[in-house]
Amino acid sequence: MGALGTTADNLLINGRFLRTLWTRLAGTQERAIVPCPVWAQTFAADRWRVRYAAPAGGEVSQTRSPEVPDDESVESSLEIRGGVAVEQAVLVGQNVEADEAPNYRRPLRFSAWVLAEHPRQGECDIALVMGSPTSAGLFDSSTETVLRHSLDQVRVNRWTRLEYSFDAAEFRNTGLRVEVEIPAEFLNEPRARVRLANVRLSRITSGGYSDRPVAVETFLAERFYQRYDGARINAIGRALASNPHELYFQLLFPEMRATPACSLSQDNADLCVFSTEGVPQAGFAYDVNYSARGSVMIRATKLRHQIRDGYLAFRGYRGAITLEAEL
Repeated sequence: MGALGTTADNLLINGRFLRTLWTRLAGTQERAIVPCPVWAQTFAADRWRVRYAAPAGGEVSQTRSPEVPDDESVESSLEIRGGVAVEQAVLVGQNVEADEAPNYRRPLRFSAWVLAEHPRQGECDIALVMGSPTSAGLFDSSTETVLRHSLDQVRVNRWTRLEYSFDAAEFRNTGLRVEVEIPAEFLNEPRARVRLANVRLSRITSGGYSDRPVAVETFLAERFYQRYDGARINAIGRALASNPHELYFQLLFPEMRATPACSLSQDNADLCVFSTEGVPQAGFAYDVNYSARGSVMIRATKLRHQIRDGYLAFRGYRGAITLEAEL
């Protein structure tokens, strides 16, 4: 590790794992345990996600933990729980936009608090893995590893602060994938736990640490993820168009950084077409046939629905429409 100075603003969004920004788990019980299947990345606190080195073996799970280091003004940590037959390293991280290249192609410092628990092992090896895609913003299988550095062996049952300073001047300007790697050997045990808190990737400057205000952190996170349910909006709006078999509705939202994918409620009883008199109409199926950075078009389909006009709304608070624009 170098001694290049101290660090300022965090290039990672929601590095403190704010409780108010755990909205991907909204609608579940507090501190819900969420499985992380090996065949898909799983989202955690906003802008964070869990994935595997390869889609093989058993899965881990993740949850929000209130346990944090004593000397940190943070209220949550991200807890990864081990499982049976875990064969691949688990990677926890987020992507940094290509637009941030002028900020990350310079001397940087990565730091994080880590707490490991295991019934038999006394240490856990933690590594920092950073990669860049071949094209700006296209984080997929073509993303190549730029840096892999073994941070340290974390002793179990105590918080350890890991830090690593390096010069990223030669990194690509297509964006960064920043991840903490937890070895399969440690997580191949249902009682194993690894908690991450206050994760930072910061430019090295002459100043000290500074945290973004919660309002700013929330704004940055919502550029990539938004969730709408009955507590946030009462009605998506009146039908823009109607034919004998379809109704079309438009959901407007603050413009996101990229065009989002829209996920509808899995329970159509919660997302419902109402007549202009307020009577719910059963039997509709919903899909998204248009998506832009500030709106999506939702189609409600039912043969011979006999509704000339209506509106789309939530009935209850279980269902939600989520907008995801992860790079």
